[in-house]
Amino acid sequence: MSVDWARARATLAASLDTTPDIKAAFGRVPRHAFIPDRVWPAGLGPPLDRGSEPERWADLVYADEAVVTQVADGRSDIGLPSSSSSMPTMMARMIEAADLRPGSRVLEIGTGTGYNAALLCELVGQENVVTVEVDPGLAAQARRRLDALGYAPTVVVGDGAAAWAGFGKFDAVIATCSVVAVPPAWIAQVRTGGIVVTPWAPAPDLPSGLLARLVVGGDRAGGRFCGTSSFMRLRSQRWAGGAPHDLDAEAESVSRWEGDPRDVVLGDACLQLVMMAGPWRLGLRWADAAGEPWAWMSATDSPSWARLHHDGRIEQGGPRRLWDEAEAAFRWWTARGRPPVTDYGLTVDTDGRQRVWLDNPDGGPWWPHPGTGALGADHRART
Repeated sequence: MSVDWARARATLAASLDTTPDIKAAFGRVPRHAFIPDRVWPAGLGPPLDRGSEPERWADLVYADEAVVTQVADGRSDIGLPSSSSSMPTMMARMIEAADLRPGSRVLEIGTGTGYNAALLCELVGQENVVTVEVDPGLAAQARRRLDALGYAPTVVVGDGAAAWAGFGKFDAVIATCSVVAVPPAWIAQVRTGGIVVTPWAPAPDLPSGLLARLVVGGDRAGGRFCGTSSFMRLRSQRWAGGAPHDLDAEAESVSRWEGDPRDVVLGDACLQLVMMAGPWRLGLRWADAAGEPWAWMSATDSPSWARLHHDGRIEQGGPRRLWDEAEAAFRWWTARGRPPVTDYGLTVDTDGRQRVWLDNPDGGPWWPHPGTGALGADHRART
């Protein structure tokens, strides 16, 4: 099979709604040179091999889609995705949000394939790019691919949440993995007025999260969410707390909702509710007596839980009443006209404290968010 790679690059670049400089960088960097021969098109499905299906592989590589390049941390061909090449549209959004200029110094968290690092080299100069990868094997592969194309950013192996002494201050941090708690080291390593761009997921195992653009000022950073995002978790912040609490336990309290309560926590309100009424996890489990899946809520700071059934039945247990918290947040959100996620923002202090706010970081309602720790007793909206 013969592929016109230059044309494929140009077509992808032209499809992106971004600045001319970023489009030009996508037009110069060959994505296919950074994607391994084996990928997972459906994430959890069977792998796709370039050797046996070259045309399908090439189509996937130059589609505006994320490409899963590793599952199960490389230990197996079966398992949860653990590394990928991000969707080009999202990559362009994040680079644009970082407000990079030629000569800007940028710290990338999550080297992955090396493709994003190459784009950054094109935009700011390779001497100004430091990229961190926790997986030594992935870091070595990325170095080889970058070297082969003449890119020489500094590639560091280690935990992206750590501080990287010796590199000085950066103009921007771009994380290609999601976090529950924004690492204070990222804020400390960015100059005043610089920017941290990171996917932020307010609960440990949500399928999606928010894209945060935080401007650093003194001992904190803050800014509005730019929209939704879906990224793999920073490995040092993966959920390690085990299975949800008491999925089969006898309920301590039973109540009813006027509709299907699953729609409340699994619908458009989901991210807002977790921001306002966390910390808890959320998922579906098959099936109740009627053959319907029920939604579960499981606290991350106590053995509290809730089961939500299609017929309106709510079962709860533990010291917190998770559904009651979610219902209160849902009614509060509805009473204010159901503001979108882009009306919310995040402020993070260098000591790790996080708070979510609506409309105005100084005068609007706000909530402390625990990140990886416990939230505390009072997590009602503050005004």
